[in-house]
Amino acid sequence: MCYYSLVPIPLSVRHNILLKSGTSGRLELTVGPKQSMGKMLEDVVVEMQMPKLVQNCNLVASHGKYAFDPSTKLLQWTVGKIELGRPPTLKGTVSITPGAGDLECPPISAKFRINQLAISGLKVNRLDMYGESYKPFKGVKYVTKAGRFQVRT
Repeated sequence: MCYYSLVPIPLSVRHNILLKSGTSGRLELTVGPKQSMGKMLEDVVVEMQMPKLVQNCNLVASHGKYAFDPSTKLLQWTVGKIELGRPPTLKGTVSITPGAGDLECPPISAKFRINQLAISGLKVNRLDMYGESYKPFKGVKYVTKAGRFQVRT
């Protein structure tokens, strides 16, 4: 029998994506902290591998900057730091090749980092060192880092 410890993801990603052929599609993404226990989310990057029939993106980022590569169809939004308060949004229109029907919404990949927080709950209570002539500093540096996780749309 397996028991899994569910670790809460401290980043929330809300999306509203409409990709219809023959029209300009709409895209709206909002990212924000969910349970970061008062800590700031840093190095936040959101990526979407757009469908092949997407030609271009005309978006506005309220925070950070975005880039769309028309050859690889990769949309990358580099948000940076997210502070508590108003969450950053990326919204605008998407140009789609006509005559292809409705397109599937791509999954959203995100990565981030939180300093001074171990979201897993791991804590160091004691460290014993033997054979050292100096007195070590009593401190632990915690970092939560998400390599990549996916939000299915």
